[in-house]
Amino acid sequence: MDQSLLESRFGLRKTRYISERFEKSPRITEHCSFSDHLHISYAIQDSSTLPSIRESLLRAYMYAKDWFAYQGDIELELWMAPKVIDLQYMTCLPCDENFFCAPGSQNGIKIILFVSPLSCQKNADKDHLSGCLVHEITHHIVRDISQATVFSMKRKKDLDVPMWIEEGLCQLIQSEVHPYLYHKLSEDIAKTTRWYDFEELWNDLSSCTDTTTAYLQAYKETKTFIETKGKMELIRLLYLNRTHDVNWNNLPYGENNA
Repeated sequence: MDQSLLESRFGLRKTRYISERFEKSPRITEHCSFSDHLHISYAIQDSSTLPSIRESLLRAYMYAKDWFAYQGDIELELWMAPKVIDLQYMTCLPCDENFFCAPGSQNGIKIILFVSPLSCQKNADKDHLSGCLVHEITHHIVRDISQATVFSMKRKKDLDVPMWIEEGLCQLIQSEVHPYLYHKLSEDIAKTTRWYDFEELWNDLSSCTDTTTAYLQAYKETKTFIETKGKMELIRLLYLNRTHDVNWNNLPYGENNA
């Protein structure tokens, strides 16, 4: 891929959110449907990976639907980048090969971006891939049932679903599908002593100076809420968000050492 083309894509970060600027890499030319509502676009050299991708996607999709007791289906399409440079082109970000993203929808279809297992060794592990996919599918389901804006930097201004709740749910469900993550998060929580004020976690967590702590706190507090109030209560609040009949400031927050 021409470097000048990539640099022009990177320039879009100054004027557009990722949900407005994501675009399929020109090297992704093939398309396949795993079902009526699950699809993948990919480069021809990645054809051999489709059976394992299908297995991981179906596992992740069914797990997320069952977790939320979601009725019906969500139409999803994976855009599998053959190389990390293609992922950078699609996101306009200098991301690495481990990056996954659910940037929004195109023609009513929810999109998920990631790098082919042939170029990212971690993605060849089915448990890892299922965990990452269920994380991104959860983003789409949370936005669907809550009608929260895809513009994550506008959540606080609009008193919309706080991103710490959305990211917390994504990590929580991911850790259930990929147990290694559960143990890693538990170890990291035990070693962390300083946390953010919740107001700083309302918008996109990538805006925080210490993103590792921000994501860890999102997981910790969401997990605590579900353990004390139950997941159906949180799902109920997400549905209430459709009519703005929920005050997210009134959640029973956990211990905060900010």
